[in-house]
Formats: sequence, C-alpha cells, structure tokens
Amino acid sequence: MQQNIAEDLEAMIDQHGLLHILTGLDLVCSEKAEHIRVNWQDKKLARQWDRHANAIYTASQKISD
Repeated sequence: MQQNIAEDLEAMIDQHGLLHILTGLDLVCSEKAEHIRVNWQDKKLARQWDRHANAIYTASQKISD
C-alpha cells in the first residue's frame, strides 16, 4: 500500500511540482480543520489539523525560497 502511495505521489510531483503538491496539502488540511470545527465542534481535533497545515505551509515556504 505505501509503495502505491509513494508512486502516486512521485507521479503527482513530476506532473505538478513539489511546491504545488505541498500547497494543495496545506489547503486540504486547512479545509479539514474548518469542516471539523463547523460540523463536529471538535476544537482539539481542528487545532491538530491547523498545526498540520501550518507545518506544511512552513515546508512549502522553505521550498519556494
């Protein structure tokens, strides 16, 4: 399973570039946090997804420089 995911990710990076993949992951994590906050009212879990988004954003900024 992990090998398939790694191959899929490699193909996506080859097609779109690492920065765009990270930016997309950042967006997905942020939207997931908002969905959890609004629909589940689970602030703790939403904060975890916000932290993931922030970590990915930080990585994307290092790549874009």
